[in-house]
Amino acid sequence: MTDGSAKTTETVKDQEIAAEQRYVDRAYARLEEMREDAKAMLREGYRQALAGTKGSLVDRDAMVHQAALRAQALDVADDGLVFGRLDLSGGEIRYIGRIGVRTPDHDSLVIDWRAPAAEDFYRATPEDPRGVVRRRVLHSRGHTVVDLEDDLLDPSAADGMVVVGDGAFLASLARTREGAMRDIVATIQREQDEVIRAPADGTVLVRGAPGTGKTAVALHRVAYLLFRHRRRFGSRGVLVVGPNRRFTAYIERVLPSLGEESAALRSLGDLVDGVSARTHDTPELARLKGSEVMARVLRRAVTDHPPGAPDELRVVHKGVIVRLDRARLDRLRADLHRRSRGSVNAARARAADALLDALWERFTDLGGPEAAAQAEEADAGLWNALLAADGLAALDEGDAPGSSRARSGERDTRREQFDARVREQREFAQFLLAWWPLRRPLDVLRSLGDPARLRRAAGRDLDRDAVTRLAEAWSAALGPDSRSGTECVLTYQDIALLDELDALLGSPPRPPARRRPAAEDDPFVVDGVNILTGEEIADESWEPEMQELTTSIERLERARRVDDEVVEERPEYAHIVVDEAQDLSPMQWRMLGRRGRHASWTIVEDPAQSAWEDLDAARRAMDAALGVDKPSPRRGRSSSRRRPRKPAARARYEYELTTNYRNSTEIAAVASRVLALALPDARPARAVRTSGIDPVVRVVPEADLISSARAAVAELLTQVEGTIGLIVPLELRNRPEGQTALPLTDAPDAAEEHTGAAAPSWTAADRDRLAAGFPERVQVLDVLEAKGLEFDAAVIVTPETVAAQSPRGLRVLYVAVSRATQHLTVLTTRPEWRDTLTGDRRPAG
Repeated sequence: MTDGSAKTTETVKDQEIAAEQRYVDRAYARLEEMREDAKAMLREGYRQALAGTKGSLVDRDAMVHQAALRAQALDVADDGLVFGRLDLSGGEIRYIGRIGVRTPDHDSLVIDWRAPAAEDFYRATPEDPRGVVRRRVLHSRGHTVVDLEDDLLDPSAADGMVVVGDGAFLASLARTREGAMRDIVATIQREQDEVIRAPADGTVLVRGAPGTGKTAVALHRVAYLLFRHRRRFGSRGVLVVGPNRRFTAYIERVLPSLGEESAALRSLGDLVDGVSARTHDTPELARLKGSEVMARVLRRAVTDHPPGAPDELRVVHKGVIVRLDRARLDRLRADLHRRSRGSVNAARARAADALLDALWERFTDLGGPEAAAQAEEADAGLWNALLAADGLAALDEGDAPGSSRARSGERDTRREQFDARVREQREFAQFLLAWWPLRRPLDVLRSLGDPARLRRAAGRDLDRDAVTRLAEAWSAALGPDSRSGTECVLTYQDIALLDELDALLGSPPRPPARRRPAAEDDPFVVDGVNILTGEEIADESWEPEMQELTTSIERLERARRVDDEVVEERPEYAHIVVDEAQDLSPMQWRMLGRRGRHASWTIVEDPAQSAWEDLDAARRAMDAALGVDKPSPRRGRSSSRRRPRKPAARARYEYELTTNYRNSTEIAAVASRVLALALPDARPARAVRTSGIDPVVRVVPEADLISSARAAVAELLTQVEGTIGLIVPLELRNRPEGQTALPLTDAPDAAEEHTGAAAPSWTAADRDRLAAGFPERVQVLDVLEAKGLEFDAAVIVTPETVAAQSPRGLRVLYVAVSRATQHLTVLTTRPEWRDTLTGDRRPAG
């Protein structure tokens, strides 16, 4: 191309940009008018309150809320309002943007990307143009169009149409990362759009290799569902679940950038109110805590004799000492738990009644009622003698306390008197507090740090070695001698166990809504606390009838916050998105299932990346959580009742994303070699971008790992402007005594065994040393924290250690080497691993 032709091309592009800028300016001008309308609606809402009626206050709240939502959506659209244009074969032109914009006459200026009319922007291809002649992507900074790219989909209908640029999609792939995921609304591809617009009912299961855009697609699907089905999903809410807090921080901007802020975003460590996970278990402990047998272990732990519970109940009535021994008390406890499934804390009142029944039965066995009657007859004779001495008539025989008529009438009241007198005894109240305490999930989990107690709860589900490991872990993390003093150190698997315990224990009984007796008149108030409900009782005998009210919007807002110190009942959602689902344990699936009993789901996974060992058990738990193949109720052979119909399985739509948009072909080649070791039959995704930058694999002495890693990061800081991830192995905690390290490789077909080598322990202090002095765009994280993230450049430290840390270590390594978009550096202490990653040969050991 000559200089003159280049100048002509540049001029044509400038003209096209200028023309698009004029249209974009028009759209922004209308957007500003819409903002003013929203402000006017807000002012009108506040004016509604001037009427001074209760109805006007409701009208005010509704108008202000709607106006605020509208203003918020308009503010989100301010940056990059218009990003696409479609030229159709009939001459129609459609502009696509973040929100819909119409003229005052209701003509369309900008079509919302989620609307059906925008579907062709993502679905049209040269093979199936769907009536689209040219697709144009506009690149903007603020309100200014700075560039544009065209795709000519139907050349036969172009008729001299101007086409500029090299293709918007490939240009976007090389964009520098800024430390947080951005929306891909302008560059969604056809296979991704099919997932986004999949049916709203049932379950959408999305599989794909690293870099295929699974997470971005799932988030855009949330925005699409909330746009198309606002009433259905907006009222009960949407929950987005990620593997850890780094991941949720990474994706937190995507939905707001698409105009949606109503979804609750939580990590697996933040799903239970009041607690939060800080660390991962070792692979062996994670396997034990996450296994489905823990549901049975925890159920037994809840039904076991509580720590500190007394072994005997002793009360006195009418001079008779009544005792219940440990064996009788244990039988009572077992019977109560059978009848209190899922509401143990709420069963304290039933526990009190059961104890009174048992005490009365024992009192009767001891002849207590007869002894009381004899005492009453003696009292009646004494009264008659006194009356006779004074010349007064004796008591009527039928009315005398010991008469047969009185006995028949008192037979029913003696039990009431017995119950009332026993309830008044402080010994009974104190026994009930200790024998049936209102327990918190954390209390039960902490109690399992006692090996003897855990062994009883484990039954035959856990062997002795597993019991020892778990008890030691919980004792160290939750007991008073933990590393953080008295502060608990909970792992991600512990959170699921606490949720299971919360479901088993249930909530305490609710206190009366309005009036209640004064504390001094209530036999169940001990030291200012109602022993049945656990509620602190004030001395007032009256409560106001009006309680504090909250709106659904306030509850949704509270659901989005993690640390507001407000504990509410476990919410259930209308739609749940689960990312990195291949890593979830059966217990974590049970935790999610409780939050989505009536939900539709979007599940994002890649089995090749799974760090969980028993995939079959996890799949069964996932199906149970999603409502698939639920067993029908048991029926006896002779039952003549109508058989209940088996619940219909929810619809499931499965999709596979096959194109790797993240990695260059050079980095994808390294990831494919690791995948071949982990899963020889697996098929990697197809990378579409070549950078010309080869990955660097260096062999360094173990003693120089930290200095070499820092040097590698310093070198990359001069080569990329975006983010750099320094990825290290998991911290090796909770090793058996005497074990200094794990073996350095579990690669298949090892030709020789290496023993005695010491794998580095990547403690928090080591990671701080690695990060010291680097800018914020450098992140130091372990291999599990890196899941779902991406960086412009990545440094992987000791792949041999990562591969050896669990039976799924090679899959975890596969994830780590696929995080980078431009530069990849790997530091290893083993020459054979260098040869493997560069393609020379497989590791020998």
